[in-house]
Amino acid sequence: MKKIITLISITLAACLVLGGCAGIDRISSGAYTEGDRDIADEIYKIDIDWQQGSVMVRGSETAQSISVKENAAEGAKLATRVIGSVLYIKAAAPGKEAGEKTLMVTVPAGYNYKEIEIRTDSANAGLRSLKASRVDVKTESGKISVIGCVIDDEAELESVSGNITSESEAADYDIQTVSGSVEITAPTVPEDMDAETVDGSIIVTLPADTPAGSVKTKTGGAVVNNLTNKEKGEKFIFTSKTGSIFVLPEISGK
Repeated sequence: MKKIITLISITLAACLVLGGCAGIDRISSGAYTEGDRDIADEIYKIDIDWQQGSVMVRGSETAQSISVKENAAEGAKLATRVIGSVLYIKAAAPGKEAGEKTLMVTVPAGYNYKEIEIRTDSANAGLRSLKASRVDVKTESGKISVIGCVIDDEAELESVSGNITSESEAADYDIQTVSGSVEITAPTVPEDMDAETVDGSIIVTLPADTPAGSVKTKTGGAVVNNLTNKEKGEKFIFTSKTGSIFVLPEISGK
């Protein structure tokens, strides 16, 4: 019996150290801090889980640390926790009613995050003036906007019925929506770009020197490709089952 008790104790201790086992929830054991918070830890990844309302993550030239704030006057407060170099943000701690509210996360503008991940149900999600190796934003019905950002690797943006807008540099675009429209303005030529919708329109503005032959389009609607550079280039794929696709040149593109 003593051996069994000792074995159980060792197993429980290992689970807590390693981050949890089945049936053991570190989240409910007080790992979260509730309410607005400033975080001075060195953070490589920001992971946000927000249901309704809106989420904004923006870079600030004057910010020295990460600021996490919400506008909710009633109901459960937002909850945050830091594990290693990952910052987790939730609309409310598990077991509490989240409600519809606005989240504002302000980060130092010059810092390059490895990943920023946002998951929502109906909340709009926005990224502004920041740097990241990768961004991953998924929502059911919310709108997604990525403006003035620099993304070294992949921008993966996905919504069912919300519109998706991006005016940012990204090495690789992967965009999907069912009924929402897609509008992309790329100040530099991406290494790869895929944009897919079922019945929404796709409008893509690329640098003027983007090879026209690099763009592949498929749709039951209208297709307009105003690029004129006939050189061969990377393969960009834009697909809409019934919506129109427009590919436009940015005159000031580089």
